[in-house]
Amino acid sequence: MALNIQDSIMDEEEDLKASQWYGVREATLFLVDATHKMFEVEPEAKLSHIQTFFKLYKQILRQKLAWSMQDWMGVVLFGTEESDTNSEWKHIQNLQELRVVTLDDLQRIRKLTKSGIKGYRSMKSEDAYPLHDALAYAMDIFLKIKTVLTKRRIVLITSHIAKLADDEKHRIRSTAASLKDVDIKLYVIGLGKNWIQDQFYKDLEILSRKTDVDVYRMTSPVDLVQQIKAPSKNIARLCFKICDNLELDLVVRTLGRKRRSLQTKPLSKATNQVLSRSTYFKDEDSNDENSDSEELNLPFLIPEEVNWQTKELIGHRKLRFTQKERSQIKHLHPPAIKIIGTRPIPDDLFRYHVKRKYFVRADYGSTRKDNLLFFGALLNKCAAKEKMIVCMFTLRMNTQTNLCYMIPNAELGGFYLSKIAYQGNIGDKSEALHHYDAQNWVTDEEVALWKKTINQLNMHYHPYKFRSYKLECQIQIVEKLALDKKPGPPPIDSIEQSYKKTYEKTVDLMPEFKDMYPNIDKSDGPSKAKRAKKSKKETS
Repeated sequence: MALNIQDSIMDEEEDLKASQWYGVREATLFLVDATHKMFEVEPEAKLSHIQTFFKLYKQILRQKLAWSMQDWMGVVLFGTEESDTNSEWKHIQNLQELRVVTLDDLQRIRKLTKSGIKGYRSMKSEDAYPLHDALAYAMDIFLKIKTVLTKRRIVLITSHIAKLADDEKHRIRSTAASLKDVDIKLYVIGLGKNWIQDQFYKDLEILSRKTDVDVYRMTSPVDLVQQIKAPSKNIARLCFKICDNLELDLVVRTLGRKRRSLQTKPLSKATNQVLSRSTYFKDEDSNDENSDSEELNLPFLIPEEVNWQTKELIGHRKLRFTQKERSQIKHLHPPAIKIIGTRPIPDDLFRYHVKRKYFVRADYGSTRKDNLLFFGALLNKCAAKEKMIVCMFTLRMNTQTNLCYMIPNAELGGFYLSKIAYQGNIGDKSEALHHYDAQNWVTDEEVALWKKTINQLNMHYHPYKFRSYKLECQIQIVEKLALDKKPGPPPIDSIEQSYKKTYEKTVDLMPEFKDMYPNIDKSDGPSKAKRAKKSKKETS
């Protein structure tokens, strides 16, 4: 018995090691400038630049912990007076080791920000800016990691305007160019209104990535934070077939990550052990008053295998398939995107959301001649003529081939890939919307009133301003566990607050709405929840 327990423990340790070495995870190392300018306080925000960074960093950390993401994050300060003990790197301090984020990291960052970042002083020389050593130190950290990482990035947080010697700039550019050889991307984020990204920082980003100068864009703090919180990924590299003798190389990317909630597990009140759920089918004739000892003798019913049937006749008969046979049906189309034709972009393009959309851009690492040039010309031509491409999309081998629209977006440098909605996917709404046909047409007075209402609202409807209340509650639970304290008041429901702000801005227009729509206050109230009827047992 002892031998079996020991073997199971060893197997669990091996599985844990395997999960640490392999998996889908990203690593982000923040290189934070700790010179004198980063401690200057902005008059409007009443926070220093370095405090602004830690406030942003805590938001990222909270969300990664709430979603149980296994991504790696770390923070390194450079330009400090002290250095790490037993380290040859001067004026560099490792604030948080690059590893999987934990609750202890959140607790430490909160204590550091509350103390006003005590214990970390800037260098005495205001002109010193050891960026070269900081980049070399960050690259050395990544080279020591043997874990498989899907993406490795270094984010430089600074408010320093580059006033360095030409030799020092050349050394820094050479170090940034060497990051590309080890597949590490560098992003530069400047804090402060007076900070302007000059050509020096642009060169650092371009040299560290496999990016053409023509398609380079300055890194936005909002986009970068969103990319770290819910990163989009390359899911396929496909061939774009325009005609028989013309093909391009494309990259298909996701537009975000699916939201994941905290996992809940049932626990036993007596032993506090995790319970497992099981479901079985019971015969209708079985007696509910049987004892627990007789539950093993209950008759189990195996559900019949579901058969799939073709809609149309094939060979004067309908074909039937079992679920296993249906999954084994193969498609002959290879993974690719093949053009069928073009059509004008409709006004209600995103009316039907059948499946999550992808984003298609050119493959910057393609070896085809003029691949990027031809893709850019096609994109600009479709955007100028307001045309979208109808294509046949096959993501992987032996998967379903879908008809999709490729909607151009010249600003982002690619196409949105949207699955075409069929009537079977949407459903027939004619019966539910039949009563609208009998109503009167909208008058000019109604249009003028609604225009006046829209102008009065004047709200910026950005998704970041309307947070998920469920997610905010989960983040509060994570903070409660990290800080080991009692939960505070519930988070503010931003969606409910938006309703209140909308009412406050349009309260003077309510009399006009009541005159124009007399039945606006008449409502049947919310529908009551239906409860299952309990069958009464017959007593003899």
